[in-house]
Amino acid sequence: MDIWSFIGVGFVCYIAFIFIKRLGQGLPILELMLLIAGLQWIIGPLIEYGSPNLHFKYYMYVDQFIYMSFVVPAYIIFSVAVILMIKKTANINLNVERLQFYSPYGLIIFIIGIIFDVFGSFLPGALGFFAFILANFKFVGAIILFYSENLKLKKIFYIAILYLLAVSISKALFHDFILWSVFFYMFWALKYKPSISKILLTIVIGFLAASTLQTIKAVYRTQIYEDYTGNKLELFVSLMFNAFLVDETTNENFDDGTDSNVRLNQGWIISAIMDHIPKNRSYLNGSTVKDAIFSSALPRFLNPSKTTAGGRENFRDFTGLSLRDGTSMGISIVGEAYGNFAVTGGILFMGLWGLFLGRIWKFLFQRIIDNIVFIAFIPLIFLQVIKAETELVVVLNHLIKSIIVVFLFLWFVKRKLNWNFDR
Repeated sequence: MDIWSFIGVGFVCYIAFIFIKRLGQGLPILELMLLIAGLQWIIGPLIEYGSPNLHFKYYMYVDQFIYMSFVVPAYIIFSVAVILMIKKTANINLNVERLQFYSPYGLIIFIIGIIFDVFGSFLPGALGFFAFILANFKFVGAIILFYSENLKLKKIFYIAILYLLAVSISKALFHDFILWSVFFYMFWALKYKPSISKILLTIVIGFLAASTLQTIKAVYRTQIYEDYTGNKLELFVSLMFNAFLVDETTNENFDDGTDSNVRLNQGWIISAIMDHIPKNRSYLNGSTVKDAIFSSALPRFLNPSKTTAGGRENFRDFTGLSLRDGTSMGISIVGEAYGNFAVTGGILFMGLWGLFLGRIWKFLFQRIIDNIVFIAFIPLIFLQVIKAETELVVVLNHLIKSIIVVFLFLWFVKRKLNWNFDR
């Protein structure tokens, strides 16, 4: 490995240490974001450089030193900016046990989420994001109810996890289940204060479960999408059980034609951008950043040319690679930073992005101090932000508009329904 690779691995380990240390002490959502980014931007690419999967498309397009000499400094300045901005908030005791006083509110929020989860699809497309945010209120309510002294209400927290799993199995989509499970674990750890050994054990078990899920996901989806008529839960459990018992070298049915590292390795897309720009097209000089800002600030009816979230247009433009119309792939913010501003400008942009997220966190943290119920909404607000593969337009859209929706909701229930948060 070159020097940048060594530095990158060391810094990702440092971020992992910070994340683990913060579990049970606070709500390390931005630390989780940094850890996911480090795994997908640095560790995944290093695995690929060391053991290439020889896929015709999912490979590293530039030399390891060229890649790491941009991504590692960009990741470090991004992480340092975030950590310095949120440092003071890490030492404040949130006293989340106060959520026990708001169980009635949590139940109403949970019911609102269920209603929009069931009927949200019937709303006009223009209200799709609004319905999506409110549908996820069910998890916000479940978090509040987890701290209830009423055991029946407290069970809703665990029912929500099972519901997530059931929906994931039904749709063969597991990303949200994994993310919300991690969020739920943060609140569980904040309540029960597990030891470092228990946290590490949980992480190991979670990693093994996620790896097994990745192993069976392709064959499971293939059977489901081919109009499988049997019991989906039974099929899922059977595949998971077989994945633990069947030797990997003989388990040809679980091979989707790509290496298991492809999902972890966001670097192949970033390296494709570095290979394509500026050799085949000029740097974009901030055009997609400007579009993302306008897109997040204005609703579509005021901005008819608003960028469409989904990843296809930017992926094709930044990488020069083909992508089917029904497929979406994010170029990641660090890839977008390079494509717009080159190496030096891209590194500086990542620092500014880290400062921006840190400032948003400090602003929201003050709302938590003023109203402890607000803490349950934080995972929903950062749901897209923590994804390392997501591009700026998606992140800003979700971040800004979810904050607006949550603030409007809390203002409405306080002013119109007389909800009292001053306890």
